[in-house]
Amino acid sequence: MKKMLLSFGLALFSAFSFAQVIFTVEEPAPIAGAKNFTYTTGWAADMTNPANAVLDTVVLADDSLACSTLTNGVDLTGQIALVYRGTCEFGAKALEAQNAGAIAVIIVNNIAGAPIAMGAGAVGGSVTIPTVMISQADGDAIHDAMEAGDDVIVFIGNKSDYYADDLGFYAKNVLRVNGTGIPALLAQSASEFSTDLGAWVYNYGSNDQTNITLNVTVNNGANVYDNTSSSFSLLSGDSAYIAMPTFSLATYPTGDYTLTYEVSNPAVDEYISDNTVAINFYVNDSIYSLCRLDAQKMPVSDGGIRPSTNNNSYSSCIVFNNANGSRLAAAGMYFNASTATDDSLTGQEIEITAYRWDDAFVDLNDANYGFTSLNSMASGNYYFEANEQNVPKYQAFTQPFVMEDNQRYLFCATTYNTSVFLGYDTESSYLLNEATEAQPLYPVESDNAYSSGFEGGDVPSLSVRVFDANDLTVNENVIETSSFPNPAKDVVTVKLNANGKATLKVTDLSGRVVNAEEVSIANGQFTTNVAAFKAGTYVFSLNYADGTSSQFKVVVTR
Repeated sequence: MKKMLLSFGLALFSAFSFAQVIFTVEEPAPIAGAKNFTYTTGWAADMTNPANAVLDTVVLADDSLACSTLTNGVDLTGQIALVYRGTCEFGAKALEAQNAGAIAVIIVNNIAGAPIAMGAGAVGGSVTIPTVMISQADGDAIHDAMEAGDDVIVFIGNKSDYYADDLGFYAKNVLRVNGTGIPALLAQSASEFSTDLGAWVYNYGSNDQTNITLNVTVNNGANVYDNTSSSFSLLSGDSAYIAMPTFSLATYPTGDYTLTYEVSNPAVDEYISDNTVAINFYVNDSIYSLCRLDAQKMPVSDGGIRPSTNNNSYSSCIVFNNANGSRLAAAGMYFNASTATDDSLTGQEIEITAYRWDDAFVDLNDANYGFTSLNSMASGNYYFEANEQNVPKYQAFTQPFVMEDNQRYLFCATTYNTSVFLGYDTESSYLLNEATEAQPLYPVESDNAYSSGFEGGDVPSLSVRVFDANDLTVNENVIETSSFPNPAKDVVTVKLNANGKATLKVTDLSGRVVNAEEVSIANGQFTTNVAAFKAGTYVFSLNYADGTSSQFKVVVTR
């Protein structure tokens, strides 16, 4: 679980924080190097404090789940304990390792994919040692090395002054394109689409450094931008912001682009994992997104996140605002969700909503910044038929809509179940963009209260499916549908120009959902039973896998 940012000042502080917490295997050589990991915030040791850094040998706990007292034969005193996710809370595992004498604990994820954020649970407040999670693959590599008889030595913590020669930066320290999915209709020329570039470069090492340069490229099959800064120097522990020329092109061909920052100097850098930041974005016809996208252009999620205190509704959102917004219509949204290991997504509901954000404010520092005027433009409901953890899903809006120029919109995924976690991309970061431009990017709603986003700037794994607004004017992206008998009593037959599967949602005129199901369309028709419905008028909404939809009314008599 995560804490939310309640003010922009906290985001600004986070963006420029010098502390860089790492997890790196020092020995043995075959598995040495930096690893992807997560660490605790708000409980256990403060990992940003260099005094809490540890460098020591990893030992597998005798109870690899660490859900009970660790007393049987393995001495963890002064060692780093290796345990596995599962069965009990993260805080309980860390406390058991601490009570057995461990100076830090590594929790290995028990499923494939990236490590996730860790909540304290009931006893985490008593934990004082560093607590991190690594991926299943990295955990297996460490475990296999220990089984082969190798001593595995790792460094966990703030690496300031740990190495002699160590320049670097991270994703949160660079300016980037405001989006990973860029609709081509909004990037027709340099005047419509351009990006200021620059980065904070840090000297984390104990040696002063001279003749440093920053190189920035943008590549879409060929380098379309390539600039290198003038040389500069940094004292140990110092940093500097290096501004680079604006990135803009006369035209932006559709396709994949990679923005790469690289810092270098004559000294041999002892920790190269933070010398390069590479950011992918995609100029395309149908996707608007802030998070990373996979090969199929679906949103990437590193795991589910929830607010640390939440009792009812929880929404993750992304903001859209463009001077040429009226060129686009919004059709629906892609999202990810997950649950704790012992829970299932089957039968869970995710609500998607597009709001016109009518609060009038200039930026995040404006006293009028707030969420008092959100007007729903479109919505839809997705029901999980299987326990598809962290799998990208698409839900069409009941009715697509055309956006307006220079108008803010919030696109949100919402759950009302406290066991459901919404997907987040923890590797991307817009913190420097947010600090520089002071514009909201990914607000969070918890129990009807909104904030600017999660601490650390994690990015919602959300995408909006868009299309040319002119197409909506022509056919409204709607499949023509008819139903009979109408009025109906028991069974309704729906005829339409489509085949395959679709999601049917039936609401009464007050908007209450009375039925939701997946239907199979064969030979241009399907049937559905309305025998349990009360007499009245109902709205039937069909959403198809290709993003098209249809809507019609059926009168039920008794």
